[in-house]
Amino acid sequence: MNMSDLILQNINSINLDVVLKIQKDLDPYDLTSLVFLLYDVPDTALQRLIVYQRVSKDVNDNMNLLYHWVSHAQMRPTWKYEFLEALCICRQYSVIKKLGLNVSAVKEHYLPNNINFCIHINPLKKILYRLCESINTDTLHTLKQTLHSFDQDITDYESCELVFLELMCKKFILDRNDLCKHTKVDYQKLTQILEHFPVLSSYSVYISELESKLNNTKNYFIKDMSKNSPLQNTASDVNRSHVGSKCDGTDLDEFYEQLNQLKIEDIDNDLMTDKQKCDDSYDILNPNRIGVCCIINQEDFYPSKENITKSIHVNLTTRYGSTKDQVALQKTMEALNFEVVVYKNLNSKDFMSSLKNVLKKKVHNEDSVFVLCVLSHGVRGHVYAADSVKIKVEDIQCLLDSDLAIKLYGKPKVLILQACQVNDESPSIQTLIPDGPSSELFLRKSDFLIYWATAPEYEAFRQESKGSLFIQFLCVIVKNNAHHDHIHDIFTKVTKIVIDVCSRVQKVQVPIFESTLRKKLFLRR
Repeated sequence: MNMSDLILQNINSINLDVVLKIQKDLDPYDLTSLVFLLYDVPDTALQRLIVYQRVSKDVNDNMNLLYHWVSHAQMRPTWKYEFLEALCICRQYSVIKKLGLNVSAVKEHYLPNNINFCIHINPLKKILYRLCESINTDTLHTLKQTLHSFDQDITDYESCELVFLELMCKKFILDRNDLCKHTKVDYQKLTQILEHFPVLSSYSVYISELESKLNNTKNYFIKDMSKNSPLQNTASDVNRSHVGSKCDGTDLDEFYEQLNQLKIEDIDNDLMTDKQKCDDSYDILNPNRIGVCCIINQEDFYPSKENITKSIHVNLTTRYGSTKDQVALQKTMEALNFEVVVYKNLNSKDFMSSLKNVLKKKVHNEDSVFVLCVLSHGVRGHVYAADSVKIKVEDIQCLLDSDLAIKLYGKPKVLILQACQVNDESPSIQTLIPDGPSSELFLRKSDFLIYWATAPEYEAFRQESKGSLFIQFLCVIVKNNAHHDHIHDIFTKVTKIVIDVCSRVQKVQVPIFESTLRKKLFLRR
């Protein structure tokens, strides 16, 4: 007796009453998965699952979702086989066993681990179901942000299945259905997005292959489309690639522990300090309000429509520990009588508009200094916005020197950039002006000081539990020296200690600052 005969023997054990009993024992996640696989009309599945998820939080009720499906599907002679295949794909082997079916025979017949094989279930649904299994909470959050850049509002959906059903309803994923058999499928937008997620990119290949099969095969019937081995990548065994650098925690723990005990005499240098107000220093107009410090903390990143449509692949990982830097900067600058404004995870458009808003509404005529701190990933001469779009530091500088910043004319403007400066070949996307002069003209504007966490071609190191070396040392040294040292001397001390610490653990990070300040700048009087 072959496997098909073994299945046929007991297939009649599946009936409406049995389905009712089965759905009572299913948890919400499994029930959602079965509805996703079985319902032919995405709109119907989505609406019923939305109501179900709302009701299930308050009432232990499955709303007879499978019962309703059977009521309509039982007109098809294959409905029992559809149901059995869906159970197999969802690995509901205990349910299959209770039905009196041979689990091994069912698995051999339906090949649940082969992503390219279907008999009755929509092949796209099987791929998307496996895709859902590979998406964890963080990845789902990032995927939602990316879809939002495509004007897809899916923020209220808590499960991947509902997200994909919404995309089908909105024709973002254009699938073939029974009412329109001659319509060509279009999965291109989805595959383009998945290509920008390293942990999900393999699925873009499967979906693209399916799209090609469906669009180029007349009367396509769902068969084994590949002789490849079953899908191997899952959420638990895929290694995420990283852009930027973080420190080995064991290497630098002792240096982080010493930060709070760091004293001025601990730093070996022969710099002269200015302890008295000098005629050649910038005026502090109001000691009780030195100026504004704007902190932009880019911790979470997602691929944007802009990058995806231009085939710009950038894999930016979450910058764990960046909030430690944000808090340290905020406390340091508030102690120096700066008004601190904090933004988190700004896309490229909001990055510039938020900065404009600070210049318009937060900067006062009596302010003496403006400080902008950007904590992000970066490449040479650029920092990344949360949507993975590069922003030229030159564009930021131009904004701070524009008519919008008229209250800052003749006043020092300090940019502190915690980001790498490795070389990069991909094109930048302009956010303010077209390509301008070459980098050697970068600091032609006066009254600017730009301090990078590291020099061009080098990386900036960050420890996830404690923050970045550069920012943490900067805050401590500013705290200990701002009352008697001007900013050039402070930054020189920071550079020295970061270089020394990194060299002891065989890492290379060289902070660098470039200045067109016309006078000495003291942050406290």
